[in-house]
Amino acid sequence: MNRYIRFVLKWPVTTLVVFFIVTIILSLGMLKLQFDTSITAFLPTSDIEYENYNKVKEIYGDCDTFVILNIADKKLWQYKTFNQINNLIIDLEAFEVYNAPLEQERTAQLDQLLANRTLTGDALLNHFAKDLAFKRLLARKLEKIGGDTGLLSNRLKRKLKSAVMTANELKSEEMIDDIISPFTSRDITGKDDALETVEIIETDFAGNRILPRTDSDFKTFIAKLKRNPVFQQGIYAADGKGNITDLGIIIRFKDMSNSDPISREILEIVNSHKELTITPQGQPIIYIWINNYMEQDLARLIPLVMLVVVIIFFINFKSIRGVVLPFVTLSMATVWILGLMGHLGVKITTVGISIPILMIAVGSSYAIHILNQYYADCHLITKEGKADGLQHAMGHISLTVFLTGLTTFVSFMTLASHPISAISEWGLFSALGIVFAVLISSSIIPAALELLPHKSIETKVCNGKKMFDSPIIDRIIHFMTIGAIYHYKKVMAVVLILLVVSFIGLFKIQVDTELLRNFKKDNYIRTSANMICEKYGGRWGFNIVIDSGEPDGVKTAKYLNIISDFRKWLSLDENRDLCIRRTDAFPDFIKTMHMAMNNDNPSFFKIPDNDMDISDYLEIFSDDDDNSDGRIDRFEPYVDTDFEACNVLARLGDPGDKLLGTLGTKKILKKISAHLDQILPAEYSYKITGHPSLLVKSAGYIVNGQIRSLLLTLLVIGFVVLILLRDFKAGFLSLIPMTVAVIINFGIMGWFGIYLDVATSTIATITIGIGVDDTIHFLNTFRYYRKLGENVDTALQHTLQVAGKAILFTSFALIFGFSVLGLSTFKPLILFGLLMGITMMATTIGALIVLPSAIKLTKVRLVKAQAEPGKRSLKTFIPLFAKKS
Repeated sequence: MNRYIRFVLKWPVTTLVVFFIVTIILSLGMLKLQFDTSITAFLPTSDIEYENYNKVKEIYGDCDTFVILNIADKKLWQYKTFNQINNLIIDLEAFEVYNAPLEQERTAQLDQLLANRTLTGDALLNHFAKDLAFKRLLARKLEKIGGDTGLLSNRLKRKLKSAVMTANELKSEEMIDDIISPFTSRDITGKDDALETVEIIETDFAGNRILPRTDSDFKTFIAKLKRNPVFQQGIYAADGKGNITDLGIIIRFKDMSNSDPISREILEIVNSHKELTITPQGQPIIYIWINNYMEQDLARLIPLVMLVVVIIFFINFKSIRGVVLPFVTLSMATVWILGLMGHLGVKITTVGISIPILMIAVGSSYAIHILNQYYADCHLITKEGKADGLQHAMGHISLTVFLTGLTTFVSFMTLASHPISAISEWGLFSALGIVFAVLISSSIIPAALELLPHKSIETKVCNGKKMFDSPIIDRIIHFMTIGAIYHYKKVMAVVLILLVVSFIGLFKIQVDTELLRNFKKDNYIRTSANMICEKYGGRWGFNIVIDSGEPDGVKTAKYLNIISDFRKWLSLDENRDLCIRRTDAFPDFIKTMHMAMNNDNPSFFKIPDNDMDISDYLEIFSDDDDNSDGRIDRFEPYVDTDFEACNVLARLGDPGDKLLGTLGTKKILKKISAHLDQILPAEYSYKITGHPSLLVKSAGYIVNGQIRSLLLTLLVIGFVVLILLRDFKAGFLSLIPMTVAVIINFGIMGWFGIYLDVATSTIATITIGIGVDDTIHFLNTFRYYRKLGENVDTALQHTLQVAGKAILFTSFALIFGFSVLGLSTFKPLILFGLLMGITMMATTIGALIVLPSAIKLTKVRLVKAQAEPGKRSLKTFIPLFAKKS
């Protein structure tokens, strides 16, 4: 490290230029940053359950996650309203089936119009008056870019063209698999011993829907909906009297691995139809809302955190360089890590959003330690000369910063192998961020100090004016010194009591991966979810695949009745705790066919008594099979190609205004599995999968990963401290402050009902990674004074006086920096910030009170030599504090 510092001080200009060039290059990556709120980031992708889920998805499609749009209107049964709904569906259908020639013609016309220098938004829209769907798309994009009024500038034209081309590309991907609604659904009817598909709303020769206009038309339409029991809670909702109150649109996707672009487009379409009262819900929509919260908070909170640490810098150093230099270093560290993530295409998750805040808070602590050393060695720099003095001062503290950074790096890297990608990416890039923070602080600050004049600092500090004198800090250190040296047994007794209380709270912790828990009860996201669950039976679902054990086994009355009885069991009043309010499965098609072949008599909406009828129905029924896999397209989400297994799609709701949560979901899956084990014949088998079950699996990985990470981190850091101080007892002592802080953190979570989730699971690792810095600074300084021959009490007081101030100021930067997150509107960030503030306070108290008390209690010496005669004793120092108190 000394060689590197010598190089920096010899070539300060070169160092600064190189670092600023790298910063500019990496800053360009920030423009590429994207957010990732997809479910995949929180799933154990390497687990066998995830592989099973993918296999099920290959057979039945991605049908367990969907978007639901609820439409309610006081004037629902009017042509005007139906026409507005139809326009909404047409806009959505543009992303289901791609019409390449039409889009190419639209693009060519748009290019010609954009070449007009005097083009206005109104003129552009008027040109496409006959192409209403494209006109609505242009209106959406113009409103989004702020070009819906007045003349279109070249900049707005470029933005409009880019937005239209992006939408066109999204259309070509055909990510929407199916749009299920009263306007697009088809029913099955029987006539002359034949089964046929009929549209609920018929279309003309051009494919345009013929909407109801008269009261008679609407009565016929309502009758068609009520004819088939499957449609209720599927594509419409009814009140207690059976009156249809709302219409529903369910949007299914071909692949949910990257639902962000299409979900954003759907929301944009929904918001553009302001004349309708539309409530969007579903997991993909929730991810978008979370993403928006993250973007808003990141833009709002980072400047606030910066302001907090700048204030800490000013209070500590009271100089321009004492503010500017650390501010530059932590800004560069933040830009480096975010820019690198952008260049590598790594997206920011709900866990990764804490990385820039972490870089600012941690980076400030390294800068404070380096600058504190500079001011503390002011006399030495003046005496030895600027070059030699800086080499001595910076070489010493940079080595310490390097070692503390190393331990923090190791701590964060323990999460890099976590099976949940959101946590593993956080661990990897947080660790890299620490490397950047250490490198930048140890380079930029010494290089800048070499170029800046030392005379001004010499005048203020070396001539007796203390730049960072603080009576409050001195009083705090005095209080800690008295407590650690004279009342260490009482201190340890209090710590023991806190540990016992925290241990009790620790066993109260619950693990939860429910995303809706991130929002308050009165938040629109929560209230709309409750409404959708009530009207449509749930906002998402999971797959229960039951295998008959033989090809065409699904086509038997025995099998279909078992499935039907199972579905009835799921909806029994005695099983309301299952929170399954709707299921969809293949038997519904057979029941509908049976009813249709018996003059639409509702009493025949059941499974036929013999297998021959079932085979005949499937033989005479014909419908589209676009992919020619042997299954009618409408059957694909519910039965495999061999008709051997059936997929029961169970729609999951919440118990009232409460959230089901991971624990509730786990109990549901366990109860369903136990029931299937009892009722299924020996030759049958089943598997339960889907996003809810995978999130339950994730909860287990969070707990196991937390335990593994904590144990590994403590072992590695204890070993590093052991090597550094060459004392086994010191290695053990170094773990005390961090262990106490971690247990208190978990205790607080348990007592206050804070769930252990993907975000809060990183707090313990951060606590250890950052807390060890203070411990190493304290032990290293204590050993330094013991080597000078001071007795234990004198060395402790001297350590608290010298190292304590730097530790306190760095802790203030961390505590207040993380506490700013409490101003967030996003619950995970609020809890993360508050818990981090509390645990940072705990690690500081641990380093400055608990650790010296443990040293006194265990009589650890760290050096073999006894105090030398002539050295100052404790009595020499106590009056210094007494005068200030």
